[in-house]
Amino acid sequence: MRLPCRAALLSPAVACTLIAHTALAQPDPRPVQPLLAQPVEVLTVRPGVRDLGPAALSNGTLYVGGPTGNGGLFAIDAATGKLKWTFRPANRNGSVSQRPAVEGPLVIAAYGAANPGAVIAVTAASGREAWRALDPSPTTAVVVEGGRAFVVTKDCTLHALTAATGQVQWKTPLRFVPGGACTTSPVVRDGLVFAQVMARAPEGTAGWPDARYMAAFDAATGQERWRHRPLHPEYRQGAAPRHPVVKERAVFFAGENALYALDRRTGQPLFAPVFLRRMVDGRERMVALDGLADAGDTVVGATEVSLIGFDARSGRIAWELPGSFRIEHLALAVAGPVLYFQGGLDGAPAFPGTLHALDMRTGTRLWSFNRRGKDPDWRFGHVLPVDGGLWVDGHAALLKLQRTPDTPR
Repeated sequence: MRLPCRAALLSPAVACTLIAHTALAQPDPRPVQPLLAQPVEVLTVRPGVRDLGPAALSNGTLYVGGPTGNGGLFAIDAATGKLKWTFRPANRNGSVSQRPAVEGPLVIAAYGAANPGAVIAVTAASGREAWRALDPSPTTAVVVEGGRAFVVTKDCTLHALTAATGQVQWKTPLRFVPGGACTTSPVVRDGLVFAQVMARAPEGTAGWPDARYMAAFDAATGQERWRHRPLHPEYRQGAAPRHPVVKERAVFFAGENALYALDRRTGQPLFAPVFLRRMVDGRERMVALDGLADAGDTVVGATEVSLIGFDARSGRIAWELPGSFRIEHLALAVAGPVLYFQGGLDGAPAFPGTLHALDMRTGTRLWSFNRRGKDPDWRFGHVLPVDGGLWVDGHAALLKLQRTPDTPR
């Protein structure tokens, strides 16, 4: 039974039960202390561009890109907010829309998403170019593991590069049928790379159309380990897998209005897809699931009308919060038992750019934060949790939010 839990949203001090007779999310095992008290803006960094992408933090330095124009890559001292260096590549568009990857002494990012671009590594200490290779797809991030960097190129090919040199170790196509936008970005964990594949229907399935599959590849060799077609009752071609979240034994992903879970070693389903239909404007219909995040014992996602926590073992809905959410502006992130997100919660502040914190164990809204800038309709972008605080991009600035010194932890 799903309960509206409106009391918890009306006041940060009031809690209620989100779901009757079910357990809520447990703390995330990652060692990041959540921001529990009402925060203040303690650092404001203005790199000189209007838009900023998701940031990476390594050894006390933030690395963040500008996704529009000739944005570039910026290195920022996380303690002081001072800009350490800026890198814009020669003879290539400098926009960086995805999170940079840090591997040893290098920062590797995909430049020029919608233009002729390149995957470029620069030195973390000075921002000097070390190597460049390939032309990345508009949606790919660079991910690293075991001395390798993985990226998808504009011709929809997955590549593994030697992170230190940029040399291609292997490549494998992800598109086996003509047409269709290449929308995948790789995810790597424990020697497996996960990505979406566009392919023909397998033999023995006459009448099935071409479809998008979730696939796993050996990180060392590029050999395909398995491929899974997420079936959907409303779409003959199946669901298009999006936003994979890889946990110890499973890979979760959204597909249209459903959550899917596969054994990450075999590609076999762990439970039946969880399909979502909700009341929207007075009628029940399918609602797309988006923005998946790992929250320990749960996987958290959002639809246009609610935030949902799915039990990671069974897929059942552990809790659900009603509201109004714009999928492209979720700003969703997890720190221990706390979920950070942006959206219109019932009874909570409704300013367009309002960031909320929710204790997933109790259903308590801990705090809400907004920042009225030059553009009153501007929304926050990407949240990066850090101990006792978070970084988030706003209008032409990267902000650090932290509890005030006189508030309890």
